[in-house]
Amino acid sequence: MLLASPCPPRVSRASRGHATLLRSSLILLLLLWPRPSAGKKKLYIGALFPMSGGWPGGQACMPSAQMALDLVNNRSDILPDYELELIHYDSMCDPGEATKLLYDLLYTEPIKIVLMPGCSGVSTLVAEAARMWNLIVLSYGSSSPALSNRQRFPTFFRTHPSATLHNPTRVRLFKKWNWSRIATIQQTTEVFTSTLDDLEQRVKEAGIEISVRQSFLTDPAVAVKNLKRQDARIIVGLFYETEARKVFCEVFKEKLYGKKYVWFLIGWYADNWFKIKDPAINCTVENMTEAVEGHVTTEIVMLNPETIRGVSNMTSQEFIGALMSRLGGKNPEETGGFQEAPLAFDAVWALALALNKTVAPLKAKGRRLEDFNYNNHDITSEIYRALNTSSFEGVSGHVVFDAQGSRMAMTLIEQLQGGSYKKIGYYDSSQMNLSWFNNDVWIVALTTASAQLFLLIAVATVSDQGLHGNTLSQFIKDGRGYQWSKHNN
Repeated sequence: MLLASPCPPRVSRASRGHATLLRSSLILLLLLWPRPSAGKKKLYIGALFPMSGGWPGGQACMPSAQMALDLVNNRSDILPDYELELIHYDSMCDPGEATKLLYDLLYTEPIKIVLMPGCSGVSTLVAEAARMWNLIVLSYGSSSPALSNRQRFPTFFRTHPSATLHNPTRVRLFKKWNWSRIATIQQTTEVFTSTLDDLEQRVKEAGIEISVRQSFLTDPAVAVKNLKRQDARIIVGLFYETEARKVFCEVFKEKLYGKKYVWFLIGWYADNWFKIKDPAINCTVENMTEAVEGHVTTEIVMLNPETIRGVSNMTSQEFIGALMSRLGGKNPEETGGFQEAPLAFDAVWALALALNKTVAPLKAKGRRLEDFNYNNHDITSEIYRALNTSSFEGVSGHVVFDAQGSRMAMTLIEQLQGGSYKKIGYYDSSQMNLSWFNNDVWIVALTTASAQLFLLIAVATVSDQGLHGNTLSQFIKDGRGYQWSKHNN
């Protein structure tokens, strides 16, 4: 018969040391681990992050949103009785795929209190369906001007400004450089069509004519040929990144670049978008690099340039450092949505602050956030009111929504110089203020027998590019050649 020893077994000094180290490691791990949610009620967010497709923004936006959720859930002063949780799918930036995923989100437990999509086409689908389900939609990456229609999308908000915010910048530049005619090329999707419709109205009011307007669905070859045939010179294109590679492969073939042409593109592509290997085109990286050199982009300012600790207690640079850590060393230039990641981060904070603001008024009505269902209009109305009055400092800047639920922000102007994007200016349309850095570089000679200059606008944002206003004006009047060089305005 075996008897239990009255004394514990002896432990060696080395074993005791290992045990002490293990305990210390466990204690440190527990301190760093998110607080347990015991006693907290969960609120679920149904999210669609495009990990592939025309805009694979979910690659950086999903980690960014999750980082914000972790911070919110560890705060004792924001939703102390609740825990936010993401239920997310890959929409592939495809409305067809998103339709199936939206069905799963809505018809599968648990109930989602808010929907959070990205990509304009997907957000349009989600926001249109949301009104039937009594749901607020908060997007981190949708720029379609159509989404500003409050009658069609009554519960839609977005931390990404409307693409029309670029158009005042474009018109400002057209007038500055005395351009009276422009041409456009666009991918046939709602976001670009509505952006172009808005631009057409604005240039008309400014006395500027769009004399050439080309569009394409998937293959831009014919549209690019038509631009060449109609002698378009200054070009603005409205298309997604994948189509941009197709366009500029055709641009290279047609020699629609160089000394006679200026291109304006969207600024939210990945920085190395023209170097990415794409089986859909038959141009080399060298071909693409040659064709895109010198183009100008405009983009919404998405990262606060000032060192301010906002509601998250992080500066914008600290946020970037934390995001890089989350991405595990991935190259930002090859990570979709890296530029928009601050908008996803601030979208979660906007939602958390809004939900926190509803707790007291709901309690006064004898209701709670966890009582939400797809038929409870009272709770949705409170969330809407709280979001509508949002005002806080985020890592993307000051967050506030206009009457259409869209974010307001400044525009950044960049130029591709030597294969890398350089900041050349900012434009604040609300103050009509242009800040110019005088570092734009023009490397070609522009000659023409005609005094007419067409502007082809690629859906980006016309960047504050530097043609000397007086010289260009004289060029247009006299039809003389003008040597482009470093511009001192």
